[in-house]
Amino acid sequence: MLRTLLALITGITFLHAELPPLPKPATSFGAALSGDWLYTYGGNTGRAHEFHRDCVTGNFFRLKVGGSNTWETLPGGTALLSASLIAHDGGIIRIGGLNPKNAKGEKTDLCSTTEVLRYDPATQKWTPLPALPEARSSHDTVLIGDTLFLGGGWSLQNDSGDGLGAKWHDTALSLDLKNTAAGWRSHPQPFQRRALAAVVNKGRVWFIGGMSSDDKPSLAVDWWEPASGTWGKGPDLPDGAMAGFGVAACVADGRILASPLSGKLHRLSEDFSKWETAGALAKPRFFHRILPMRDGRLLAVGGSSRKEQIPALEYVEIAKESWPQWRGPNRDGAAAATAWRKDWPQAGLPVLWRTSIGAGMSSPVVANGRIILHGNDGKGSDHIVALDVENGTELWRRAILCKSEAHEMPIVPAGSGATPTIAGDFVFALTREGQFVCLDFATGKIAWQKNLITDLGGKRPVYGYAQSPLVTGGRLILDIGCEPEKTGSTAALDAATGALIWCAGTGEAGYSSAREFSHAGKKCVAIFKGESLQLLDLADGSLISAHRTTARDFSNSATPTLINDGILVSNTGTDPAALLAIDGTAEMKTRWTHKQFALLFNSPIVLDGSVFAFNEKRRGHHEFTCLDASNGNTRWVSDTVSTGTFVLADNHWIFLTRDGELALAPATAKELKVTAKFKVAEGKFYATPVLVDGRIFIRSNSGEVVALDARLL
Repeated sequence: MLRTLLALITGITFLHAELPPLPKPATSFGAALSGDWLYTYGGNTGRAHEFHRDCVTGNFFRLKVGGSNTWETLPGGTALLSASLIAHDGGIIRIGGLNPKNAKGEKTDLCSTTEVLRYDPATQKWTPLPALPEARSSHDTVLIGDTLFLGGGWSLQNDSGDGLGAKWHDTALSLDLKNTAAGWRSHPQPFQRRALAAVVNKGRVWFIGGMSSDDKPSLAVDWWEPASGTWGKGPDLPDGAMAGFGVAACVADGRILASPLSGKLHRLSEDFSKWETAGALAKPRFFHRILPMRDGRLLAVGGSSRKEQIPALEYVEIAKESWPQWRGPNRDGAAAATAWRKDWPQAGLPVLWRTSIGAGMSSPVVANGRIILHGNDGKGSDHIVALDVENGTELWRRAILCKSEAHEMPIVPAGSGATPTIAGDFVFALTREGQFVCLDFATGKIAWQKNLITDLGGKRPVYGYAQSPLVTGGRLILDIGCEPEKTGSTAALDAATGALIWCAGTGEAGYSSAREFSHAGKKCVAIFKGESLQLLDLADGSLISAHRTTARDFSNSATPTLINDGILVSNTGTDPAALLAIDGTAEMKTRWTHKQFALLFNSPIVLDGSVFAFNEKRRGHHEFTCLDASNGNTRWVSDTVSTGTFVLADNHWIFLTRDGELALAPATAKELKVTAKFKVAEGKFYATPVLVDGRIFIRSNSGEVVALDARLL
């Protein structure tokens, strides 16, 4: 249950290792993976800043990960702190480190070493390699091909533990293991830092974080390209001053990952321009190691919580790109993706696969290599379907009784209207007729189900339910609607069980999807219901603020758009579009209005102080519009792209027109300049396109699904 709740709250799945703890929990140790074997060497088993022969060890252990429950004790050697350990050609190489000469209770006497040795598992013996040109510790080492590259660190000799007499190294070193007779080569290094992490990615050695020579933690990231001798800078680590000190790092699936004391797992974007959150450790730690496993997970080993050493080994899941709900990860129309091609061929992007899933307007959602789709078969049943994103292979299908024609207006397409939501181990989906299901993400089996009308007392809107479920903090928020003069129009359910937590408020249900936000220290939810925008306290559903506006058949459809401390709402009725202040007042104050701007089927995207949307005030006109977010004034209007839906990814718009054209343009407040456009398929398209891992997924109103390849070549 705890795992499920964590997944529902964070969207990240934690798997705790069924592995034996470290024989001697330590910080600042060496660790390496060689095949299925995890090796560890040395480290400090005592308190912070405690250094003597009894707590700094020369212990050498190994564990067969996934194949044994017992650590093996191997022949050790010099007691060392912060030595590097590298796997090479079936052996293990140990480089440098800090050796305490003093016993417990004696004056601290710390000496860096020049030792470099290779361990052969077959003979269980250490043999010397060329010693370092100068003693070095608190450094890190990587391997490119058969060459070792080492950087950072300092040299202590007979030091009392204060480091005042240290020599901070300003050179990097390399050793060709196929020509060890040539010895170590020295290379200029443009920084002086210790307690840093080094990784190799795409021919460059990256040095991450550490402590600078002015004795301050550093967030700096530097790279070195040995082939050209070039040095450069990467983006600083996020997370505050201590983020770089004792940081661990590795490369997995071609991406650089860093694990600081905060417990967050940061991943460097593929263009090396920024860090993004890629997961979290269950036990935050520093002066530890993270190592990439063959199954795509990381293994966190050792380290300290600042209070004590951590004996437990931990598997860490790396978050993959996802589009788990309506309008993306944050419900704002923006994708996190940066690694995708913007040079679209004139003939269009290659098609990976096509399939059909039945009629509807619901958009695809994607997580963990699966795409979830919702459509109606035209015979009285909705189908929620899981496909493999790689090839479109059907993994499971769940049928739910639902009318195929839920309305009499031909302008409104038949079939599903609500986009499913993926949260943790579950998929949440809603039919037009109000049948709500919680499905197991892996199998499609029903975990629980409710009917919004018969079970919760809701009132079906004119065209059927079309909202996309909001899951937050283990709660599921639904706009169920209610009869006039009654209460209970909005419901909060326990996402894991379906149990009702609260049911509050009044009014017709709309066709909009809720947004979460925070105000005055409270978690709140904004719901554009059929007759008004309502801001509710997430804890109990109590009404904080409201703004009355409606249209024919209560067609409030646009998702509330958050702009700083305001919310933009609009419909195609007589009321103007309005930016409303989130100030806690019962009647929301209007910041600005725009009488000639209206939203019907799609929602705006906010970028760099501007609001972008297709203006649907005049039917039959194509008006992609840019507004000044501060005052609502129109910056420009373009008819370059026909009306449709659109998403934002890496400062580019991806448009899907209602006639099945896909278009690409840079996202800027200056103009709309389309750089590529091509026809994908015939039919009508109201669903929003989705971009995940370089693949674009679209679906038509009739149910055709197309996966397009926008991966980097």
